[in-house]
Amino acid sequence: MYLLYSVLMVAWGVLLIPALLLRAWRHKKYLPGLRQRFGRLPGSLRWDGRPTVWIHTCSVGETLSAQPLVHGLHQRFPEARFAFSTITATGQAIARERFARYGEGSTFFFPVDLAWVARRVLDWIRPSMLLILDTEIWPNVLHQARKRGIPVLLINGRISAKSFPRYRLARRLLRFVFRDYSLLLMRSEEDAERIRAMGAPADRVFVTGNIKYDRDLVEKEVSEAQSRSLAEALGLNDSEASLIVAGSTHQGEEAILLEVLRNVRRIPGLEQTRLLLVPRHPERFDAVAQLAAAFGFSVRRRTAPGNGNPAQVLLLDTIGELATAYRFATVAFVGGTLIPHGGQNILEPAVYAKPIVIGPCMENFTQIIDEFRALGAVRQIHATDADKPAQITQLTETFTELLQDAAARDKLGKAAFSIFERNRGAVALTLQKIAETYRG
Repeated sequence: MYLLYSVLMVAWGVLLIPALLLRAWRHKKYLPGLRQRFGRLPGSLRWDGRPTVWIHTCSVGETLSAQPLVHGLHQRFPEARFAFSTITATGQAIARERFARYGEGSTFFFPVDLAWVARRVLDWIRPSMLLILDTEIWPNVLHQARKRGIPVLLINGRISAKSFPRYRLARRLLRFVFRDYSLLLMRSEEDAERIRAMGAPADRVFVTGNIKYDRDLVEKEVSEAQSRSLAEALGLNDSEASLIVAGSTHQGEEAILLEVLRNVRRIPGLEQTRLLLVPRHPERFDAVAQLAAAFGFSVRRRTAPGNGNPAQVLLLDTIGELATAYRFATVAFVGGTLIPHGGQNILEPAVYAKPIVIGPCMENFTQIIDEFRALGAVRQIHATDADKPAQITQLTETFTELLQDAAARDKLGKAAFSIFERNRGAVALTLQKIAETYRG
């Protein structure tokens, strides 16, 4: 099975080479760390005799959510060293910034999932344990780790309703892959049921909760420093005007939000309302700035604050600062919800008890959004991207109502924060399961 998988991986890679090279040239993706992706790791990662915990996250969101877990691991296993891998360059940048305290030169790009590459990386790092956050399934890395007796744990596992049918089709193959995990720690009972149905051994599946609810436990110091820097760069303390913070926006959403801003600013009392845009993908920062200017708005960027003059549209063109930016919001909008993407993380504004507005598409977070809806902790518009005028109208009405009604904002924000508070504790349960498996 593993030989066939490797052959298919190579064939798939050959077919995708033209597209990957084009994206690499356009967006500067994939080329960074190419040597590392093929197992050529720096000397700082070579095993030095200490027990090593290898922690893998895919991109920015997963890397940020890993912080309380890493902090807890460092406290519980002070004798260990840590190695951190990511898939994306943006995730790598955040890992270097946030995890530098746990070891200089401890980050690298996750290897291409070929057996010989996996062997090279495992022999170089010699981890005592491999922790993979969220549902990242890499058969060759898992299999090579198991052959070396290295425990592999899936942390904060999630199987979305959208991906579940596809996974079930591969159940006969996946059941062999799941045997290579020592433990599968899932966010919810629903996720646990799905991964069992996909062929995971029932006795290795446990529900530990969502560690993203514990994210703020070690972020306060970082957040305070970021807050001061953001406020200065974007003039967030210079005005009493209302601020809509739109986080993790995708292509097609910014134009709708800019039109909504134009409508809101026509309403008496809301003429000074500002919009802070935070695009999901860094390669779109310039395009979004140009789009806002084309709408006739003045634009102020995080990385180029200029002369400090007030601006109607603010652009957060950095990585890893969105969670902090939400604290300045009068109203928070979470992107990836106006288009058929499935939504982004709504927990970040909930940390600050902010009123949250979303679009109709939240398929990636069905369990979380169901709880938010049940407690009246979110406002959701229902017009789809097939009817953009209706989306603009509904968002204009929703923002206007909340911007004019402090009591409604307060009620909505408190409900969101109550959900956040009630679901904490996943990190402690996860650490307990890791400790039962850890071999120093």
